[in-house]
Amino acid sequence: MTDWTQLRHAYGRADDVPGMLDRLVPDDGAEVWTELSSAICHQGTVYSASFAALPRLTEFAREWAPADRLWPLSLSGSIVAGADQDHGLGDVRAEHAAEITELLRLAEVTLEAVGGEVGEYSFLDLLQSILAFEDVPVWSERLTALASGEFELYCEDCDECMHVILDEPSFYVYVSGVEATSAVVPAAPDDLEPLARRLYLAAEAAGRSKIMNQLLHLFGTTACPECGRGFQTAAEVADGRFC
Repeated sequence: MTDWTQLRHAYGRADDVPGMLDRLVPDDGAEVWTELSSAICHQGTVYSASFAALPRLTEFAREWAPADRLWPLSLSGSIVAGADQDHGLGDVRAEHAAEITELLRLAEVTLEAVGGEVGEYSFLDLLQSILAFEDVPVWSERLTALASGEFELYCEDCDECMHVILDEPSFYVYVSGVEATSAVVPAAPDDLEPLARRLYLAAEAAGRSKIMNQLLHLFGTTACPECGRGFQTAAEVADGRFC
């Protein structure tokens, strides 16, 4: 039996979490989802109460229909992605291995069932959750950024903030105050590295042509408009060179 009074979330003692969990419904517009997410996974930060909530979130994901389980999968994915944070809980992946295995299975089933029907952000979020359950670095937390169609990255050579636009029909890089821009050259599908190809094929299977194109450009090549240094956007994201 979980003693929630001994656990913490973003706002203090977590004895209010069971009540929030009891109020969860398969409605992504329900305010309780925002309330719970803010408490146990505040801006990506996890707490002792976060992992204690995984069993209940797994139950909801198992019981609800694929189209209704996006929220529990998303919140669980965000929590698991934070497993390596300094939370003082030890090896939470090992402790919650059964839940994570089940969440991965459910996320894969959901992707196949509704991947072509949900919004672009929800599709990317579902893929991102799968990567979190599999313990894939970087993209288990950064993939949904592709939905905005823009990454802001510092150039390693000249230290200018580059705006990488990856949003149809425009794929280019600009630096504020610099007239020139740089085109982003997409990678060929057959040249994608294993993880990138896997994401591309998942988007293809779901009929997400826009995301397919974005992924090719994300893993393609371009250059800094200020100094001309060549780079791959995905590699810069992996290095954490955010403005």
